[in-house]
Amino acid sequence: MIDALISGKLIKAPELKTGQSGKHYTQFLLSVSVGEDKPVIVSGMAFTETAEKIAKLQKGDALSVVGSLKPSEWADKATGALKHGLSITANASLSAYDIKKRRPVTDNPTKPDTNARPFDDPLTF
Repeated sequence: MIDALISGKLIKAPELKTGQSGKHYTQFLLSVSVGEDKPVIVSGMAFTETAEKIAKLQKGDALSVVGSLKPSEWADKATGALKHGLSITANASLSAYDIKKRRPVTDNPTKPDTNARPFDDPLTF
């Protein structure tokens, strides 16, 4: 298997399901731009907390996942032609809804930082 980071847009809204063991899982499809005319479709599967996060997203939402990537192949039901694709088992995910500010919030945002060093270099312009 290949460790991968895949970023794309959801083709359809994922659904949260419960397996026989009682754990949550979800399946999803990502449209991933690879710089060509046609994007690559990556099918994915996620479990537990990662599945719960992904299942809150909707069709068209941007999503990045990290996990084990493997090539897959199947026979097209209509034509019988052999098709190739990629599938990922996601260990973690990130969407725009997960991002929070990384800087600590100050009590007074207009007050200058007293720990900042002044510009004291000898350059003259």
